[in-house]
Amino acid sequence: MRRFFNHPAARGALTGIIMITTGVTLRETNSGNEIWAKYLLFIEYGFGIIWSIWMARKDSSRSGSFGNLFQQGFRHFAVTALLMVGFTLFILWRHPEFAREEAAYQRTLLTETKKYTPNQIEELVTEAEKQFPVRFISATVFGYLLLGAVFAAAGSALLTRKNPPYGP
Repeated sequence: MRRFFNHPAARGALTGIIMITTGVTLRETNSGNEIWAKYLLFIEYGFGIIWSIWMARKDSSRSGSFGNLFQQGFRHFAVTALLMVGFTLFILWRHPEFAREEAAYQRTLLTETKKYTPNQIEELVTEAEKQFPVRFISATVFGYLLLGAVFAAAGSALLTRKNPPYGP
């Protein structure tokens, strides 16, 4: 089991499972809208990536260079992001009302602007409902990859092993 968690992808899978469990728990306890809850998943995500980088830094067979550490963080966040996107797809499939709620919200916004005719509003709302899953998944992918790259780069920069100078 210990050998299994020596690979950053396995740690990424564990981080993803922890994040999914936390997200479901927050939703079921109606704590998902609390301000602290919004940051909890990001803290778990960042902690997992730093964990992988820290484990790579401790490994004496690795160089400890920025590139090597970032590669370990990348492997971690790629797996975690993949799991989170899969979970997001599952949620959207199980809850088609999310797209309808977004369409109703768009209808309200478009009506308040008073710049569109009722026919234009209907077309835009229908389009918003159709595009909701694609937009949501795109934002999820982009967000997790960007945030993962930031955490991996910052962690790698902080934990890069400094090589001692050679000679006297």
